Amino acid sequence: MNRPPSPSRPEAGFSLLEVIVALAVFSLGALALLNVLGESNRSQAANHTRAIAHIVAENQLVEVMALREPPAQGTTSGLTKQMNRTWEWERTIAPTEEPRILRISVTVREQGQPQTLAEFSSFRAAQ
Repeated sequence: MNRPPSPSRPEAGFSLLEVIVALAVFSLGALALLNVLGESNRSQAANHTRAIAHIVAENQLVEVMALREPPAQGTTSGLTKQMNRTWEWERTIAPTEEPRILRISVTVREQGQPQTLAEFSSFRAAQ
């Protein structure tokens, strides 16, 4: 009962070339999606690192703001551990144009890294 297809009636289905083209288009889309997911993961990790650096900077500012006496002017640096990482911070206390006010600046970076991840400033009474 199986008859060979007649030349006037086209055969149903896809040719090998059509299947290869469809797979190529699909693979390009899949690669683009994987690239987007990878960038998203890298961006999330960088945001997490910056958030921790902000916490370290805020802690350094709070320490100075909580002192009863005005802090000594100059630059202080140190290391602190936060979220199983070591952070380098630098705190500068300098006078402003108004002699009764001090400017407190804090910069934070991950230990051994040159890039500053957080930089905060605040003001405090000098007396």
